[in-house]
Amino acid sequence: MTEDVEALEPISLRWQDVFPAAEGPDHAEVYLSLPPSWKGVQFFVGRNGSGKSKTAREVAVKCGGRFVSTDRLTGIMGFTAWSGAHLPGQFRGVPLGAQELQDFQNAARRYGGGEAVLGLHALHDRPDVRLRVMAFLRRALGRSIELRESAGYLDPYVRLNGKEYSLFRDEGHGLRELILLLVEIYRDDWNVLVIDEPELHLHPSMARLWLSELSQECARRGRRAVVVTHEPSLLRPKTSSDLDAIWVFRPGERPARFGEAVRPADRDRADSSLAQNPSLVSLLAFSPRPVLVEGPTDVAALTAALQRLCPPEVVAQTDLVECGGAGNTAMWHGIARRLGLDVRAIADLDALFSPGVHAEMDDNPEVIAAYRETLFVNPPRTHAVIRDLVNAARGAGYDGNPRGRAAWLAATGPDASTEAKKGAKVREIWREAGVWLHPQGTLEDVLGIDGDKGREIARRAAEAGPGDIDAVAHWCAYELDLGGDLALLVRSAVEGIAQGIQRAQGEESEAEFSAPVGGDLSAKEFVDVTSLGDGRYRLTVNTPDEYAGYFLEFDRTTAPAAMSLTPPEKQGLSGAQAILDGGSKVP
Repeated sequence: MTEDVEALEPISLRWQDVFPAAEGPDHAEVYLSLPPSWKGVQFFVGRNGSGKSKTAREVAVKCGGRFVSTDRLTGIMGFTAWSGAHLPGQFRGVPLGAQELQDFQNAARRYGGGEAVLGLHALHDRPDVRLRVMAFLRRALGRSIELRESAGYLDPYVRLNGKEYSLFRDEGHGLRELILLLVEIYRDDWNVLVIDEPELHLHPSMARLWLSELSQECARRGRRAVVVTHEPSLLRPKTSSDLDAIWVFRPGERPARFGEAVRPADRDRADSSLAQNPSLVSLLAFSPRPVLVEGPTDVAALTAALQRLCPPEVVAQTDLVECGGAGNTAMWHGIARRLGLDVRAIADLDALFSPGVHAEMDDNPEVIAAYRETLFVNPPRTHAVIRDLVNAARGAGYDGNPRGRAAWLAATGPDASTEAKKGAKVREIWREAGVWLHPQGTLEDVLGIDGDKGREIARRAAEAGPGDIDAVAHWCAYELDLGGDLALLVRSAVEGIAQGIQRAQGEESEAEFSAPVGGDLSAKEFVDVTSLGDGRYRLTVNTPDEYAGYFLEFDRTTAPAAMSLTPPEKQGLSGAQAILDGGSKVP
């Protein structure tokens, strides 16, 4: 029977609570606010370094909950000192003496951690916990566990198919993790449990089974939990209401609650979309840049084109997400955009006339600003911009015929009429906002195939290439571009070395320098220092390879603003190189 969830005090964290070293006007402002009536399991998701674990720990502190860290197994692992380091070694077992346990609890309170040792004590001392853990292991893995005591130590053994072995010395991390995580669930001394990356060392199916146990325990006894995870399979919301339990983290930004990005009018449509594609939200949350498409044929064609055009690492990073029609594609694009995610969407040209697509694009401030500034339309809304084009399509007899209307739009070139020019401009604005409409009409037109869409036919057509599908694939492919950041860092590092020499010149004006000044030995590998006479020097970059040969000349009077790297003679300038020469933007 489900117990009523007792309301907590509102959990409100400020920036300074999570990031004590943070400065600026937002320092004392609210960073995260959990409602007092939240139920069940909340999920914190986001890329590495986005603040999930720090926030989760502070949530546990704020509400008096228990925090289970990613270092939870260290207490049941043996280490041997070797030349200033510690290497894994044999582990005898967990001491069972009352004084040893008290000492360990004191150390855990002072330094953190200790979850594994305390969990195994609970497994030993609590028959109810032990029996439930054993029942889970028997049903899920066909294993039984026996808690043996040897000379004051707890030394668990595992039995499988009549054979037994030590949990500590002969078993991998996975089963240890699972046992500890199950103990954390079945203990009765918590109301809020916060667990960082429960999927560590676990097979995804086992992590899902564990999460099911946690969810049932929260529902059965009115408890609450926070799970910090990088495992996509743990995030499978069935309805839009489940999205309220998912928090998306981004570096330097407040966490965004997934459900709040869904407009009330879109809840039913989101429910239908989630039923068709249960992986949709996990792809949105965990992909570096999800690419939203209408259906499975789009996925097949674009996957084939990407595999033909791009290296495997780019294909692996480009996640195509089936949404079920142009309206749903636009809806999820809007949801992802409101969450602050980097997202792109692809649809047939007839989406230009879709009211659902209009609603999402009109909710985008960048699109509205572009309407106002480039098309001078009032009100700056899509229906007002393309009103004449809609009337022209109706007059041509294509009203209500999506495929025919797409073909008509494709055949109506941008020079044909004023309304066609506006339509082309709208498509350009949308593309800048991350929404691509096939200029050829439909995906079939892009691929040059006839008839209804079919995955196998589309895949073969995209594989054959080259073709119009190539432009779409290149547009949506995700590849990390380090050029601009690398250029800025190279320039900054060289300027720092130059300024170090300038300071040394001020202290000893007659000195000559043949190497960077200071204690950074790697600087000598980074640049060569050449004296040009009369206190003037040249710094020549050695590494990284793409900037080898770039140089900076200066003397003691050269101002920082006047320092710029010059490319080697006869070498063309790329976008990153433009930054090296003092530019402010990568083209």
